[in-house]
Amino acid sequence: MSKYYLGIMCGTSLDSIDISIASCINTKIKAVGFKSYGLENKLKKRINRQKTSKTSEKSLIELNYDISVKIASHIKNILKEFGIKKESIKGIGFPGITLNHRPDAGHSSYMGDPNIISSRTSIPVVADFRQTDIDAGGQGAPLTGLFHNYLNGCKKEFITFVNLGGFANITLKKGRKVIAYDTGPSNYLIDLWCREKFNRDFDLDGRLASMGDVDINLLKSLLKDKFFEMPAPKSTGFEYFNYQWLKKHLSKLKKINKLNVLSTLTYFTAITVSNELNRYKTKGNLVYFSGGGAFNNILVKGILDLTVKKKLKSLGKGMNEKNLESMAFAWLASIRIANKKFTKSSITGAKKSYLLGVIY
Repeated sequence: MSKYYLGIMCGTSLDSIDISIASCINTKIKAVGFKSYGLENKLKKRINRQKTSKTSEKSLIELNYDISVKIASHIKNILKEFGIKKESIKGIGFPGITLNHRPDAGHSSYMGDPNIISSRTSIPVVADFRQTDIDAGGQGAPLTGLFHNYLNGCKKEFITFVNLGGFANITLKKGRKVIAYDTGPSNYLIDLWCREKFNRDFDLDGRLASMGDVDINLLKSLLKDKFFEMPAPKSTGFEYFNYQWLKKHLSKLKKINKLNVLSTLTYFTAITVSNELNRYKTKGNLVYFSGGGAFNNILVKGILDLTVKKKLKSLGKGMNEKNLESMAFAWLASIRIANKKFTKSSITGAKKSYLLGVIY
């Protein structure tokens, strides 16, 4: 008999709240449903305000409540749409909306309250994934690497995974070890620039970037950042790579055409990802792209042109570029509900066996 789990994902780009329904039979997982719910502009602005400036404790409490109520409502809607009773759902994987991720300081916090989601849906919610990994000595991200490793165990040829979300992360083989880590910013800076200079939420298919030219001086300046010299495992976020970081680099140079800045940011992401893909000699040349950046043709082509990798078009089992991350958290919820421990890991850097996540 199938057991169902839900996975929820809302990345740093705040494009949408993605919800996957996964069927789990023994250790096999399959996607059986997916919906992407847009965030209202008003809620987006409140979330971004909370991320970038200090607001009152009351404002944060109200925001957590509103986010949680919205997610609970979406959960009820998707179950109704796919004709699945809530009693069939064994658990929900909820990583939250990142508020502050500082593994160097030993903590990671998020927006959204698993208690409220659980009480409103009457379904157990697994959350606090990042913090429990950090407590075990890991980076707390990218946790999707654990799922990629599981998927590779089901494949004949090793697949390298590249997630182009707000920040890019990769899962690949280093010798016999599987490692996963952040390579740097991806859509986050590109989207920021689009909103600031073009009044658009993102660069559709990389069309705007294709109209500009790469500014070599800006590119060199961006690539000098110390993050790119750090060894894996490592993770990063908007706490470091943000608009202020970009403006600091721009202030050192003569004024650059806004299209050229966008083109440079896109190529910058392509280079930082491809540099890491080329760093290790790995078996198999297949690479699978996911996240919003997987639909940016200019970005994906840039990465492939700088590597010897070949793009894998399909994973099978109902998984695709849009639902892979939310499927990962459905799977992680199933592992935690079953009380299965992850071992010391080269993927996140965890230094001991541990239960990933807390059940609410």
